[in-house]
Amino acid sequence: MKFTTDVKMLPIWGDVIPGNTGEDKRTVMHPDLNMTMQDIFSSKGGIWDKSSDEITETVADDTLVWKEEIENGYAKETFDDVPFLVPYLVEGSKKCVISCPGGAYLSKSVEGEGSDIAAFLNANGISCFVLWYRTQPYRMPLMFMDLQRAIRYVRYHANDFGIDPNQIATVGFSAGGNLNGVTGICFGNKPVDYPGYVPDEIDAVDACANAIGMCYPAVSMEHDKALSVLIGIDQYNDKAKRKQLADEIDMVKNLHKDVPPMFLCCCQDDDVVPPVNLARLNTKAVELGIPTEYHMFPSGGHGFGGCVVRPTPFGIPNYDAVEAWKDLFVRWLNRVFV
Repeated sequence: MKFTTDVKMLPIWGDVIPGNTGEDKRTVMHPDLNMTMQDIFSSKGGIWDKSSDEITETVADDTLVWKEEIENGYAKETFDDVPFLVPYLVEGSKKCVISCPGGAYLSKSVEGEGSDIAAFLNANGISCFVLWYRTQPYRMPLMFMDLQRAIRYVRYHANDFGIDPNQIATVGFSAGGNLNGVTGICFGNKPVDYPGYVPDEIDAVDACANAIGMCYPAVSMEHDKALSVLIGIDQYNDKAKRKQLADEIDMVKNLHKDVPPMFLCCCQDDDVVPPVNLARLNTKAVELGIPTEYHMFPSGGHGFGGCVVRPTPFGIPNYDAVEAWKDLFVRWLNRVFV
């Protein structure tokens, strides 16, 4: 998916990007470009199939990636993707938010969970950067390294952007919420350690956000088929290996007292990600003394993002009950960043 208007793109890595090999993605992906979006979401065997616990094929997932990310997005046909930030700066704003759109780690909703987020933040005097990070067929930890690098990049260039380097928040949605939650909780300021990559001066900058916002995030992924996109189907279908890798990025199990303030929100009628998991994360945060604001709205479903109403393949959404999250988030951010 592309931004609806021309945007400025700031590549976050240097000449060498860890994980990029130049290999043709068709060596590991098998898209069927005759499939419709309805075919993709009703296909058996992929991450949308609720009839089985196993992943038996990835044609539907690969086709979605090819259509959304390669043909109509910013990904390449080879392993040469270039992660970037789109800046939406407010003159005089010292605070900023890096927004991480979701899309099951297959694609990115750069409009509803990117530019729409920047619009309401800018209207409230807050600068925003929207992150385009690598997804399928890249595997973890590369997407988490992309967000670490994005935070380091903004902090390194803080003076250029007029940003206070101690007032950098992240906000993420669905898989993007998992991305920034896992990055903040499990990765933090871990150094870049990837075969063949030599860290530069930006990699020496602190990668910890000063505040973390998560909207309808995947909190625990052991029973979430989107985990197969992060680790590959062979490891996913090996239940012991799946549990081991899921535990490594489980937010509740890895939460610790040094995590920065968090803003958490979801809806009771979310039928994609169990909202109870976010309640569990909030409970653990309270136990550890992490300053946390938590909201569960009665309706709004999954994917409400900036609450701009647009027709979807599943009908026209109603965001009346959940739209308040935006004002609550801004008020929270202004309390955290005095």
